[in-house]
Amino acid sequence: MDPGKVRRAELRSGFSRGFRVPASRRIRSAPARRTAGTSGADLSHSVLQWFAIIAPLTTIATALAFWFGWTMTSTRTAYFGIDQSVLEYSTVDYLLRSADALIVPAIFILLITIVCVAIHALTASIIRRGAGLGFVQIGAGTVLLAGISVTALGVWTMFEELPFAVPFLFESAALGGGIAVSAYAFWVLRRVAFAGQRGRRLPMWEKLGYVSVVLLVVLALFWACSSYAGALGTGRSRDYARDLHKRPSVTVYSLHSLALGSSVHEEKVTAPGAKYGFKYTGLKFVTLSSDKYFLLPADWSRGRGVAIVLEESPEYRVEFEPGEG
Repeated sequence: MDPGKVRRAELRSGFSRGFRVPASRRIRSAPARRTAGTSGADLSHSVLQWFAIIAPLTTIATALAFWFGWTMTSTRTAYFGIDQSVLEYSTVDYLLRSADALIVPAIFILLITIVCVAIHALTASIIRRGAGLGFVQIGAGTVLLAGISVTALGVWTMFEELPFAVPFLFESAALGGGIAVSAYAFWVLRRVAFAGQRGRRLPMWEKLGYVSVVLLVVLALFWACSSYAGALGTGRSRDYARDLHKRPSVTVYSLHSLALGSSVHEEKVTAPGAKYGFKYTGLKFVTLSSDKYFLLPADWSRGRGVAIVLEESPEYRVEFEPGEG
């Protein structure tokens, strides 16, 4: 038989059956393909997990920054007798102003977290060794009673005024701190009681209780930070009013009389060819927002004096001079 015909017949037979990879090569290459596919899937899964964690936290952090910035700005402008909506601050303005109201609470919360982690590590180590459990129970029971008492006092202050003076932020701190300490002491007592049982699963009522405690602590923190932001805004306004002489001085030229008040000096411009007919001095600059000047008389005080808001217009000209050093 012709050797060429035999070769062509073998090729046709191979194509009809399909080319097969030897078993030895299949065995060696399969793990490599499987490993590569698994690594890619694990990487994609990790990226999605991190995105699912970071995205909601970023949204919550932005919303909280906006709220605290709004609270601080609202109390600052209210101190001078106007509502913050008059100045039409933007979202970016509130976010920028929130840094002052968030730095101290964030540092304080992180420090408290470090202390709590250290206490938990020490307590868990004692329970794991099994030595001195009696002292742990006595301590946890005492802390539980104290925490319940503080929590009850915090709830009471929400509806009634205490007969004695309390520190700033006492209500929110008593509510959040008391319930957190009580829950942790309860957890320690439960852990000691079931120390010998490995793999014990928490009952549903206990899980729901811990979730409720976390929500209460978060609400108390939100309450405390909001109160701090409001108090900080009022304090900043008091400092501003005390040092008003250091703020830039403002001179306003106007086509028509503005009647800004007796404490603001009005002078008619008599120079020939002058565009503006009136000049106003004795003003201090506070801020500019949405093309609106927020001004105060130089002798402004909370007991007397008014806040002045001038919208930018071709009818006015505003000049600035440095304040006193």
